[in-house]
Order: sequence, then structure tokens, then C-alpha cells
Amino acid sequence: MAFLYPSFLFALAAIAVPVVLHLVQLRRAKRVIFSNVRFIQASKDLTASQRNLKELLILLCRILFIVFLVLAFAQPFLPASNAVAPADASQVAIIVDNTYSMQNVHEQQDLSLLNVASDRAKDIVGMFPASTAFKVASSNRAKHGAAVQAAEATGYLEELDFSAKQYSAVVPSAISQPAHTFILSDFQRSTFQPSELARYDSTTQVHLVPIAAAATGNVGIDSVYLEDEFIRPSAENILHVSLFNAGEEAVEGVPVKLMIEDQQVAALSVDLPPQQATEAVMNFRVNGAGAKKAYVLVEDYPVEFDNTYYFVLSPSTEVNVTEVAESPANSLQRLYQNEPFFQFTSYSAGNINYAQAGTSDIIILNGVSDLSAALAATVTNFVEAGGTVAVIPPAGGEVAGYTTLFQNLNIPASFTGATAASSKTSLAAPDPNNPFFRSIFSDYDPKMQMPAAVRSIAWNRASEDILKYRGGASFMSRFDRGSGHVYLMAAPLQEDYNALANHALFVPIMYKLAISSYKQQQALAYTLSANTIQVPAINRRQQEGVYALQKDSLAFIPEQQVRGGRLYFNTPADMDEAGFYTLQLQDSTITTLAFNYGKDESYLAQYTPDELKALVGASRQNVHVYESGDAFSVKGEFEKSYFGVKLWKYCLILCLFFLMAEIALIRFL
Repeated sequence: MAFLYPSFLFALAAIAVPVVLHLVQLRRAKRVIFSNVRFIQASKDLTASQRNLKELLILLCRILFIVFLVLAFAQPFLPASNAVAPADASQVAIIVDNTYSMQNVHEQQDLSLLNVASDRAKDIVGMFPASTAFKVASSNRAKHGAAVQAAEATGYLEELDFSAKQYSAVVPSAISQPAHTFILSDFQRSTFQPSELARYDSTTQVHLVPIAAAATGNVGIDSVYLEDEFIRPSAENILHVSLFNAGEEAVEGVPVKLMIEDQQVAALSVDLPPQQATEAVMNFRVNGAGAKKAYVLVEDYPVEFDNTYYFVLSPSTEVNVTEVAESPANSLQRLYQNEPFFQFTSYSAGNINYAQAGTSDIIILNGVSDLSAALAATVTNFVEAGGTVAVIPPAGGEVAGYTTLFQNLNIPASFTGATAASSKTSLAAPDPNNPFFRSIFSDYDPKMQMPAAVRSIAWNRASEDILKYRGGASFMSRFDRGSGHVYLMAAPLQEDYNALANHALFVPIMYKLAISSYKQQQALAYTLSANTIQVPAINRRQQEGVYALQKDSLAFIPEQQVRGGRLYFNTPADMDEAGFYTLQLQDSTITTLAFNYGKDESYLAQYTPDELKALVGASRQNVHVYESGDAFSVKGEFEKSYFGVKLWKYCLILCLFFLMAEIALIRFL
């Protein structure tokens, strides 16, 4: 045991005062009046015994009172077991995780984890002397530029609110190696990386304070996507909603609502098995022109930040279909011109407007017998730029141009030499689970009668087979080449080669080919952590100025670049609220974008203190992991290690105890 102020021990000489008074008191004669002399001797003996005991007890209380009063001023303490970092004279950094997972409820208190972490942090501030300087940091507030005193640090902690940013991303090495760094977090398995601790050298004592949750179950919306990118105005469209249950127990009857322009247009109830994703399908209609703000809602508590998924529905414009054929007048022209959302253009093989064809959504090579080198190069460039091409072989003619095209596109296909007189093979019934056919069949019949066709082209290793012959050979397949696609059909459309043109499947297949080529100008939604976003830019004459993202009264100017008619920008670092943002150039609104939170915070499973200790490892002697108990466990363990055990409070308590004991002895004994 040691003393902070040992000079006060000289005051123990004051013990002599009550001792002297006691001795003087014993020598004083005391007059006692008796009514009968017969009781003098007995009273004298009894009174002396009681008096001696009482005086001795009072003397002992007075001596102990003085002893513990002097010790209280001398401030005795047991020396710290870890004297590496002198806590009394250090700077202290306090990092509070205020990400959205901290909305969860604490295991011992009916408070959010953030509220508990804030209270614990204030307790930590109170452990240090008034002279200690504090640096407070959180996910959206990095108060590490200047150290503050305890009162101001407590004020920062009371202002904490939830943020979408990870605390590790905003607490860089700018915290200049304080003596102690406290990290208060739920330490999620999905986000915490022990490598984050490597930025602290051995001179900084890092204290991990886990804040344990009562439960780790959570339901949220992972993403949404359309059945196809083509949104038909005033017609049925299909939205797929991916929901997840991060908990270990199944959740039944989760209500899901689809809202468009704040009006509910669809609703359903979904059962979610534990620890997996479930897909729900919702039908909707979009009425009117222009982009529509939409969002999907689920009901879940207490973590609510991922209960809403925002996205923008933009009714599609016309699909530009360009056909290159031997003769412009054919069945495809009649087929596509019957629908108003197709803009159909047909060229003969010898009279092509290559510039116009390059702006199409899909180019259909329909039985071109002599594929020129210029057309092959145009088609190759079109696919490499992200376009879609459908190749229907000719009934005869020169195949060298197709061979060149297949080589350019790295498609392992070749002509078989089949003629109209060759034997025909029936096609197998399509797979109704194939996304290509998902919205085509209202009543699927696996025994439907299928057309027959020759096999003019053979290939293998396609990205996806859409239709097959009964023998298993490919009849129609898709080849993905970068962001572009090539659809290849094995037989010409002429009736003596292929009966598909007269089959009920022909029209929906050709419609699906064209619709699948349509690409929205912007994604349905983006995450706030997205690196680069691209949207169409307005024409060059109006490109002067700076694009900005605006939400209500907040405006954010991202890093941006315009090239190739498109605007490329990064999500601003300080933009951390999900919702709808308008992209503006000066006073003009260019488009509306939807941003959502990342999903890492939705998975609430935590590391236990023992697991954290194992992750930290024995080699990091400066990293300390506390139990997920109450504030006293953190305070007691820390003070014992770095401040030592202070005993002056116990001395003061004993001092008061003996004072009260003396009063009781004098009054009642």
C-alpha cells in the first residue's frame, strides 16, 4: 500500500489528544448522591465497571476516527498492476460505434445499444482526473482534431445519433496515439475486423468495450429487381423483392407493402426461414409519364433502418428494333409494328444506315445470305458496346461472313450444311422456370406440341440455352459478351426449314428478345457506399456548371466527370441518409436517384468477449477486452490496472462509522 500524500501521516500524532483526555478523565473525582448508604458499596463497584468499559470504547472510537480521518487525507492506494500508461497525465480517445446496428436493444436495459454505449463512455470520462484531455469520435463525428475537457466530451456523447458510416472509416490515424483508446461497439461479425487495431502502436492501450444485445434477429430488405427492365406503362409489371431473416428463428407473417408515390399498390405476407433470403413477387402498374418514387416496406423492430428500400421506376421509352434482312417486307415487320412500344426499322442487306443501326437496342440479322465485312464489324462493335444482337441464319448463301462474325465474338458455332430437305427434329418444351419464359405462360402444359426444325448451325458452351431440340442439342441460346448479348438461332425462319414462325411461341419469343435488350438509363437504386455512379448527361451545350445531389434542404456536390454523353460521379462522403435525391444542374432537375443503406449492418450477430480475445491474440499486449457486463466491471478493472485501488473512500466511510459509534456510546451507554 502506498500514500498519495504521505505528509498527512504526521497528523496521526493527534491520537495523543483523546488519550490524554481519557487519562485526565479517570483521575477526576465524581460526586454521586445516594438516598441510602446501604447501596454505596454496590453502586460504586457497578458504576466503576461500566464507566471503565464505556470510556475505553469511546477512547477506541476516537482513536480510530482520527486514524481513518488522517488516512483519508493521505489517500492510501494499492499500486496499479499495469503501470505502462500513466493514466493521470494522458490524453484519452473515446470511440463510440453509432452505426445503425446500435439500434438494437441492450441485454440488461430497455435502451438502445447506442444509449448504453453513450452512458458507458460518460462513465469512462468520469474515471479520469479533471486534467485529462479527451478526444471523442464516432461514425459521423470525428472530434479528434482537438482535445477537449471532460464537460465538453460529455456534451459530445449526449449528442450522438445513428449514422450509416462505419466508425472505422472515420477514425483514421489522425488520433495521434493517445495513452488510452476506448472503443465501445457491438462488434458485429459482419463488420468488425481485428486488422483495424493494427493502426495503434504498442504505446497506446486499446480497450474494447463490448455492448451486448438482447437478441440478434433482424428482418430487412436486401434488394429489388424487375422481371425485365422494360416497364410497361398502364400494364402489369412484376417486381421481385429479396427479403432476409438474419436471426436464428423463423419469422412468420411478415407484412410487405409496395408504395408508389406514397400510395400503396400491393401488399402481401411472407414467412421467412432463419438465416436465409426469401424472394417475394409483387405485381404493379405505373400510370402516367415520368419517373415514380417507389419503396418497399416491412415491419420489424427494434432495428428499423433496413425496413425500407427506396427505388425509382422510370416507364420505358420505345424499344428500337433494327432488322437487317434480304427483303424488308417479312413477318418480323408485321409482328413488331403491331405493338406501340416497339420502334421497328428494317434494312436490306445492301442498304444499311450503320449510324442509325448503332443507336438501336437490338439488331436482328434475319437470314442475311451475304454478311459483309462492314456489317460484321458493325455488329461486333455494337455487342462490345453493350448492345444485343439476334442472329437467324440464312437458308443458303455465303457463310464466310458469319464465320468471321463468330470468330470476332468468340462464339464456337459453325454451319452444318443442312438444307430444307434435311430431316427435322422437334423442339423440347421450354423450361417454365427459365427467366426468359417466366412471364410468357399463364397455363403451362409440359406436353404441348412443339415445332420441328433443321439444324443449320451447331454450337456449344453457350451462356444459357433458351430452347433445345428433343435430343438435347441447342436450338436457341444466349452468349454473354461483356455487357452485350448475342442470341443465336439454329435454323432459318423459312417454313420449309423451321416451323417456329407458325407456332404460338414465336410472337412472345421475339417480343421477349426485343424487350430483354432494353436497358434502363439508370439503376433502380444505389447504395450510399457505391463507388461510381453513371447516368445520362444532358447535351453538351448545357453541360456548363456543376451537378449536385439535393434532398430537401441539403445539397451535396460529388466528384464528377462527363464523358461519352454520360455523367460519372462518386457518392459524397458526407451523404449518409437513405432516400430520394434529385440530380440537379444549376436550376434544372436532371433525374431522381434512390439511395439505400448497405446491408452489412443488418446482420447483428456479435463477437463474444472470449471470441474477441481470441481474434486479438496474445501478441497484442496493448489490446484489452472487457466483459459485456455493467459499467462497474469496466471501471473496476480499468482502475485496478492503471490507477490502482484507491482506499480513501473506505477510510472516510470508516471515519464516519466510528464518529457515529462514539455518539451512540455517549448517548445510550
